[in-house]
Amino acid sequence: MAWTYSLTYTQVNDYSVKDGLTTGDAEKIILGADIDAELSGITTALNSKLDAGSVSSQAEAEAGTDSESVMTPQGVQWWGDANGGMVGDIRALADPDADTLLGWDDSAGAVINYTLGTGITSTAGGAIEMDFLGLEDLTDPADDRIMFWDDSAGLLTWLTPGNGIEITATSLDITDQTATTTNPMILLSGAVDIDLEALTTMEGNALAATDTFLVDNGGVPTGIEYQDMGFIVQSAQTTQTLAASDMNTVMEFNGTATLTLPLNATVALPIGSCVIVVVDHATQEVTVTAAGSVTLNSIFHPGGATAESDTVAAGGTACIIKTAADEWYIAGDITD
Repeated sequence: MAWTYSLTYTQVNDYSVKDGLTTGDAEKIILGADIDAELSGITTALNSKLDAGSVSSQAEAEAGTDSESVMTPQGVQWWGDANGGMVGDIRALADPDADTLLGWDDSAGAVINYTLGTGITSTAGGAIEMDFLGLEDLTDPADDRIMFWDDSAGLLTWLTPGNGIEITATSLDITDQTATTTNPMILLSGAVDIDLEALTTMEGNALAATDTFLVDNGGVPTGIEYQDMGFIVQSAQTTQTLAASDMNTVMEFNGTATLTLPLNATVALPIGSCVIVVVDHATQEVTVTAAGSVTLNSIFHPGGATAESDTVAAGGTACIIKTAADEWYIAGDITD
């Protein structure tokens, strides 16, 4: 039905004309047909107007499916508050005066304007773009990669696994490695080993003064340059038996003393070890004595003799070398 919103009625007959007619004129009489025409027009006008039954109820307004009723302002409010009040929420939002995103805040149960955070912008065409630490410029590397921060470039980029490192599924693994001419390290199934045979060899006299050896400095790996290598000097030595800590050192004596070369069974000193004896005194001497069945070789005992002694002269220097389990040589400023 086409509803109208104002009562529009056009009079069918002009009854004032009859007032001017003379009494007895048949036209002066208002006939029932005249009244019927007017009543028919009034009926048509009234039937085109709304009545109380034509206004949507709250249920009809919320459902939004009735085509035979009209909505009042309250009905519109009912419709807007239906389905979580989303439409009503939108109507209640104020102009944010900035680019925002329309969203649903489930904790508040309402439609809200989301503010664009750092690195997110919108264009005039309605596109949302991200500009965050270079992330938006990354492209598909077509391989497994790790994202990391490159501080020198000031942006995010892909980290490429180097030699011996690979990305397997979601793990970062070190691959098995064999020894090379420049790297003696071996890695096999997570176990580390060293293979010195694979290294390129060189003559000792080819070392440069600044070439470095790796040493254990009290449990701390330390480098020492070839030019800085030398014997440890032990000063203020007194009468004693050679010990492991004396090997490859300079033992400085400041007066009369006796230095005993022990049996290997007593003190198992390494073969090839060298001890330099220095006597820092003008008149006193140091006696080097072979214990028990230890053989001592020198210019005074050619071919060696057991339990012999030689003396390092005052102000003199002598070198003692172990050549076998119980055999030593001494040479230098010595007397018999």
